[in-house]
Amino acid sequence: MRFRESATIAPFVLVRFSGYAATGPHRLRAGRTTAALDEMRECGRRLETLTDPLADALYGLVPTLPAEERRAAVSLRRDVHNGRVPRISKDARDRIATRLAPDARQALTRWLALLERSEAAMTAYTEIFEAELAEAEAELIEQAGTDEMIKALSLASPEVTATVLRGDPARAGVRTRRKLVRTLFNYFVRATVKTSPLGWFSPVAVCSIGGEGPGGSAEGGSYQAVATLPQALYLRLLQRFCAHESAGRHLRLHPARQLDSTHMLRATYSHTRTNSFFWREDLLTDMTVHRGQVRTVPHGMSGEHVLAALRRDDSGASWSRVARLTDSGLLRLESAWAPDDYDAHHSMTVLAESPGVTDAMGTEVADALRDMREGMLQMSEAAPRLRAALASRITRQAVELDEATATATAPRVPDLAVREDVVRNNPLPALPEWVEDALSGYGRRLSAYMTVLPQYASTLEFWRRHIAPVHDSLSLPAFLSLYMTTPGPHLRRNIDVRLSDGPALDIGPGPSMLRPAFAILFQLATLEDREQVVVLNQLMDGAGGVTARFRKLLAPRLLEDPLQAWLNHLAPEGSRPLELTVASDWNPVQARCAGRARALDMGGGLVPAGESTALDRLRIRLDEHSGTLVVEDEHGPVVPFYSGLVPRRILNGPANVLSTIASPWYCSAPEASGTASLLLRLERPTGVVHRPRERAGAVITRRAHWMVSAEELLAEVKAPTPALTFAAYRDWARAHGLADELFVRRGTAEPDLFAKSRKPLWLSSAVPLSVSGLLDSLSAKEILIMEEALPRPGEDSPVIDGHPRTTEYVAHMSWDGC
Repeated sequence: MRFRESATIAPFVLVRFSGYAATGPHRLRAGRTTAALDEMRECGRRLETLTDPLADALYGLVPTLPAEERRAAVSLRRDVHNGRVPRISKDARDRIATRLAPDARQALTRWLALLERSEAAMTAYTEIFEAELAEAEAELIEQAGTDEMIKALSLASPEVTATVLRGDPARAGVRTRRKLVRTLFNYFVRATVKTSPLGWFSPVAVCSIGGEGPGGSAEGGSYQAVATLPQALYLRLLQRFCAHESAGRHLRLHPARQLDSTHMLRATYSHTRTNSFFWREDLLTDMTVHRGQVRTVPHGMSGEHVLAALRRDDSGASWSRVARLTDSGLLRLESAWAPDDYDAHHSMTVLAESPGVTDAMGTEVADALRDMREGMLQMSEAAPRLRAALASRITRQAVELDEATATATAPRVPDLAVREDVVRNNPLPALPEWVEDALSGYGRRLSAYMTVLPQYASTLEFWRRHIAPVHDSLSLPAFLSLYMTTPGPHLRRNIDVRLSDGPALDIGPGPSMLRPAFAILFQLATLEDREQVVVLNQLMDGAGGVTARFRKLLAPRLLEDPLQAWLNHLAPEGSRPLELTVASDWNPVQARCAGRARALDMGGGLVPAGESTALDRLRIRLDEHSGTLVVEDEHGPVVPFYSGLVPRRILNGPANVLSTIASPWYCSAPEASGTASLLLRLERPTGVVHRPRERAGAVITRRAHWMVSAEELLAEVKAPTPALTFAAYRDWARAHGLADELFVRRGTAEPDLFAKSRKPLWLSSAVPLSVSGLLDSLSAKEILIMEEALPRPGEDSPVIDGHPRTTEYVAHMSWDGC
C-alpha cells in the first residue's frame, strides 16, 4: 500500500510547558568563576609558549656551568618544565640568569612574572568558585521558597517543603545541606527546562494549528489540578471487596473462555515495579484446582464457597464462570467507577459506602478512604504548608491501607505517593504558519517509511493456513483462542519489529483499519544563523493516547471534541470504533483516557462504567479486496483501536492482536523508534564519539550528541577539589567541542529495559551545581549520551502567563492511501 505524500495534520496541539521561568537556571551560572578560570587558563597558555625555549636554553647552559652551580640549574630547568615555583634561592636563580643569553634571560624574567600571576589567578579562581557556589546554593534555596516552586514542591516532596519553610537549610550540617541542595537543584531543573507532565512542575494546555480551532491568549490563564493515588492500591482494594459474598453481588464477573473439552483460557493480573498491572493469559486444564488456590480471607468466604455461589448462576455449565481466585480476591472483575467520573478515589469512596463492603473490610477502611478523598479535594486551593501536610497525611494513610491489604499475590505498591495533574483551562495562541509548513514537509518524508508490522503479516498467514481451509469467518473469541494456543511466528510480539527480514507486505485500506497516525512531540528553536526549525523529540504511534490523558480535565470544546473528531477522521467510513481497555493502563489517569468510543469487553481488562460490546458478539473474516482482516458485528465492521498510555508494542495477548489488526503500521524512518523495544543497549565507545545534527528540511531529526564512557570521563575530569573538577570538565568539554548546555542519558553495555524511561540530566558548563550533580551520580560501567540542549533553556521560550516557558508540543498527523 502506498500513501499520499501530503499528511493531514490535526487542528489541535497539546502543549506541555515548564511551570517556572525557563531562564531560572541562568541565575545559577558562575559568571565570575568562568571569567577567573579564563584568566587562569590565559596565564597558563602564555607560560607554555615560554616554557620549551627557556627549558632548552637552561639545558644547553648546564654543561657550561661550574660543578657547584649545575645542580641548581638542573633544578631550575625541572621547575620551568613542570610549571612550578622554583625551589632554589633567589641568589642562585640570579647567578644562573646572568650566565644566560640576553633573550633567554628576558624569557626567564617574563616566565617568573607570569608564574606569579598564574598562581595568583589560581588562588583567585578557587576563592571566587567557592563564593559563587555558596551564592548559587543560597539562590537555589531562595527560589525554592517562591510561590511557584513551593506550590510544586509541597506535593512532590513534603519533607523538603517543610525544611525550606522552616528556614533549616541555613542551619543544616555540611552533608545534610549538600543533599538538600542536590535535591532542590534537581527539582529546580525539573520545573524550568523539562516538560514531562508532573503537577505544577509541568502543566499542560492546548492550542491550535492550521487556522482552525479556538483562538487563545498567552496571558490571564486559569489553572485546575486533580490529585490522585496510584491505581494499584485501588485495584487491590477492589479485589478484596469482591472477595466478600455481599460485596461481590454488586459487581459483574467476566467468564473464562472455553477452548475445547479439556482446556480453557484465563486472564490474570501481574503487578510490576512501575505501578502498573499487566494482563497475562494462562491455560488451565482443570478448574477444580481453584479449590486449593484460595485461602479464607478475614470476614470472607473460602474459595470453595465462592465457587459454589458463583456456579448458581449456571449450575449446568461444564466450566466455572469465574477467573482465578487468590487470597486477595477475584482477579477478573469489572471496574466500579461511577458514570462520567474520572476521579478513581471518589469512585472507590462510593464503593466503600456500598452494602456489604463495611462488613468485608471494616469501617476503618471506608473512613480512611473518605478522609483521603477530602484531603485531596482540599489540596488544589491549600497553602503550601497545608498542602505538604495533606500530602504527607494522605500518603501515610495510603501506606497503612497498603500494608493492611497486601498479600503474596498482590504485593506492596512501590513509591506510593499523591500525584497531581495540572491543566491550563484557556487555550494558548495558535502555532505560527511556518510550523504547519515544516510539519507538512516532514510528513511527506515519513510517508515513504510506512511499513506493515511483521506480526500483521504473520497473522494473515496464520489465517490462510489454519482458518481459511475450514471457515470463511469465525467468532472472535474462537479465533483468539486458536491464535493464542497455536505455536508459530504469529506469536512474535511487536517488540521485535526491527528483527524481521521478510519482504514488505502490500495491503489496501481495510474496513477494520485506522488510517496510519502518529503523534509527533517537538520543540521550536532558532539556529545559529537565525533559521527557525522544528526539533523532533519523539514519534509515537496510535490514535492520540498521550493527548487523551488530559481530555476530561479540559472543557470539551478544547480537547474532548477535537479528539473525537480526529478519531472519526481516522476510522474508515461506515466502520465503528471500539476502544480496547487493558489492565496495563490502569494507573491514576486511565479513566480520563478511556471513553473515546464504546468499550470492547475482552474479558480480561477492566471496563469503565457504561455500555460495552462483548467479545463474543464479534466475528472476524478475511477481506479479499483489501487483503486485511475485518472484525464485525451484526451491524457491520468495527475498529478495535487502542488509545491508552502504555506503548502499544508491549501489549500482550488479545489486546496485542486486536490493536495490530486496527493499526498494522509502523514508521521505519531512522529517527523514529517505531514499535521497537525500549531496551537500551550501547556499544562501549573508544574515546569521545561525536555525531552531528541531522535534519530533514525544516525539521531537526537528531540533535548533535557525544558518546563517552563514564569511566573515561571520570578519569579525565575528577580532581581533588570541586573547583579543580569544574575547571577540568570545562577544559575537557572545550577540547571535544561539546555544547555549553546538554541533556545526558545513561545506559550500559547490557540491555536495560528502563534506561530510556529515566529522565535525562541537564548539564551546563557554566553551572557548577550541574557538573557536580552529574559526576557524583556516575558509576564507571555507565555509558553517557550527551545531547545538545536545543532549544537552549530561556531561548525561543514563549511567554505564558508572565514567564518564558520551556515548551514541548504534541501534534498529530495521518496519511491516506492511494
